[in-house]
Amino acid sequence: MKQKRAQELRDAWGDAPCEHPQLAKLYDLGAHTGSYACVACGHVFSFREKAELVATRRG
Repeated sequence: MKQKRAQELRDAWGDAPCEHPQLAKLYDLGAHTGSYACVACGHVFSFREKAELVATRRG
């Protein structure tokens, strides 16, 4: 997902809670930034935050 698209999602989503059902790699100028964005709300996660989120979902 491009940085611009993630920002658009964040602007449209607002402050509503989100379960972050799926994360996508975040790209800027065609290069992976090392971060991930929620495809629903656009919230940006670092690699570590993504790993923690996945670990909590597993149980």
